[in-house]
Amino acid sequence: MSIWRTGNPVHKIDKYFITKAERDDYGRLNLTFASTGGYGQLTNIPEIKKLLKNHDIQVAVLSSNEDIAINLQEFVKSSEERYVTDFDGRGVRSTMREVQVFVNPNTDEMVVDINGRLYSLNEFFK
Repeated sequence: MSIWRTGNPVHKIDKYFITKAERDDYGRLNLTFASTGGYGQLTNIPEIKKLLKNHDIQVAVLSSNEDIAINLQEFVKSSEERYVTDFDGRGVRSTMREVQVFVNPNTDEMVVDINGRLYSLNEFFK
């Protein structure tokens, strides 16, 4: 952890978003992780797994990411309806959610949980 950060709990854990997921010519997934605090990018997957396991970083994917292979519209809608009270009858206004990434201890893969089903990042992205 860096020295120059404040004591505020928000600054204790670095947060990263998966901003791009591309496949190479052999079908392997290449991910781009960008820091929300402007600390740069991470590319070393084993190091990222280690940091995730130790709770040193958080990794998330925005549901609006165009590289996602599964349909998240129903998941986003049900999540929003669960947390947003519709006082004025206009319905859900937000269409973007963060999907948290974590390391499955059984398979040692980075996964996301969508409605109780675990998707490996290999399944989750196109």
